[in-house]
Formats: sequence, C-alpha cells, structure tokens
Amino acid sequence: MADTTLCTFAELEFLLRSAAGPGGERAADMDDVRRGLALQPEAATDIVTAAGVASLLARGLCTDEGGNVVPGPLVLGAVAALSTLHTTTEAAGSAGDRTLQLHLFSGTAARLAVYPGPFGLFGIEALDPAEPLASPLARFVDRCTAGDGEAAVVIRPGFSVARAADGTWLLAAEGSPVVPVSREDVVAALVERFGADATVST
Repeated sequence: MADTTLCTFAELEFLLRSAAGPGGERAADMDDVRRGLALQPEAATDIVTAAGVASLLARGLCTDEGGNVVPGPLVLGAVAALSTLHTTTEAAGSAGDRTLQLHLFSGTAARLAVYPGPFGLFGIEALDPAEPLASPLARFVDRCTAGDGEAAVVIRPGFSVARAADGTWLLAAEGSPVVPVSREDVVAALVERFGADATVST
C-alpha cells in the first residue's frame, strides 16, 4: 500500500492511549483493540507510551510546540478513527509462503487500517471513512492474490475467497456453499457484503 507508514508497537501504544481519552473513557475499547493486534494491555505502560511519543517526534509524525506534542495528519487520522470506533473488521490472507493480516478500525471520523508485521512493527494507513468498506478489503484481496499460484483470504465475519493453482476463483459467503466465481464476482460479492459497512460492531 503506497500510503502505508510503518510504526513501532510503542508508537501504536501512544495512538491507543490518546484515543482512550484524557480520562480513559474508552480504555476498555482500546484494550480490545490491543488484544486484537496481539498486544498485551498490561504491557501498555507509561514508559512504552513515552518511547512512542519520542519516536513519533523524532520521525516528524508529531511536532513539539512549546512543550506540547502536536500530532501530524497521520496521527490525527489514526486517533480520530480509534476514538470514534464503532466497527472492527479483520482479514487474513496467504499466498505461497506469505501470510498477511489486516485490521480495519472504522470510526465516525476516520478509518484506520493496521497491518501487523514482524519485530513489533505495524503498517498503518488512515482512510476516508466515507469510502465503502469493500474498497480496502478488495485492495487487500488484490495484495494477497498478486502473482500466480494458490492464494486464500478470510474476512471476518463470514467471507472467504481463494484462488486455486489452476487460476480458478472460489468464494464462500456465510451460510453458503463454496462456488467457483470470476474475479469480477469476488468484487461484486465484497460490495454486496461490505459496501454499507455491514459488519459486526465492536
């Protein structure tokens, strides 16, 4: 993803702490986000958060104005999505020896895409909340199915797509049998299922 920025787990912790609110009003919601990203809530210490702030300042993703940390556009978008979070959508895909994950956090103010990676790094991307949810999911399917050979993507809740070694596409929606489809059918099914943010609310 061209607009994806790599962040450390400490930087992500600062985003989560900020989204919890000054009085921790959404702390429980952010703990759920942490667990979904395989981060331990009990490890969300002040020291980790301070390290995240320092890193964001050093990278220019936040600025220091008179001793106050001022977030840049990416940080603002991420915190806006998390602080107004109403829906979480998860996807995982495999192609050859690659395994990819996507967590979409949709809020009323923004949408945040998070791609867990190795070594405590996360790709993050602030998205337009007005964009249909099917669009970033279709991009993720494209990412997982780039190239030739077998590939599979599972989207929670209740949607999976695969490409067989011979190039045949297969689709299974919740409550329906696996059926052979075209690539265009996959996109149409994503739009039908996720076009209106019809996902499980957090």
